[in-house]
Amino acid sequence: MTTSRYKTNKKAQFEKIIQTLSQLNHKELISYWINQEVKEAEMYHRLYTMSKEIMWDERVPKLFFELYRDSLGHAEILLRLYHTMFPGENVVQVDIPPLEVELPGDRLREMVFKGNLGDIIEYMMGTERLARDVYSYLADHATDEKTKATLVGLADIENGHYERLRKIYEALFGDELEKE
Repeated sequence: MTTSRYKTNKKAQFEKIIQTLSQLNHKELISYWINQEVKEAEMYHRLYTMSKEIMWDERVPKLFFELYRDSLGHAEILLRLYHTMFPGENVVQVDIPPLEVELPGDRLREMVFKGNLGDIIEYMMGTERLARDVYSYLADHATDEKTKATLVGLADIENGHYERLRKIYEALFGDELEKE
């Protein structure tokens, strides 16, 4: 019963986030996503740091580091885009919860040190897939062409992260996952 209520609450929370994101203007959307990329980079950096301490396949910390750098790079690209589009303006604060659910540090550490690599990668794939799907949905419903283009680009970025995680999962565990 608690699990069902938890899932229902999470679904309602995501629906609210999606609804709120769909109402953001281009400036707010870029600002929101800059912050999300920084948070994603922080998560991947924590995974990278912790995974180096474990005797996992060397491809794992390497991938986490690459995703960390990618996320920081995406934040920088979006920041440059923001300053090009809105010269002299500071990035606006957007008070919306993160789209990609972050694992608390203690939960992440527990998963890493208990050797739940498959679960970690599956979890990260799920967050990347969720972000991709939401941005695709928002792009399909966007009326402004600049916003639509930004959302399509964001969906592509998230899909790239998903595919990289999927490939390493398959390489490590031999389970072929459906391509999405």
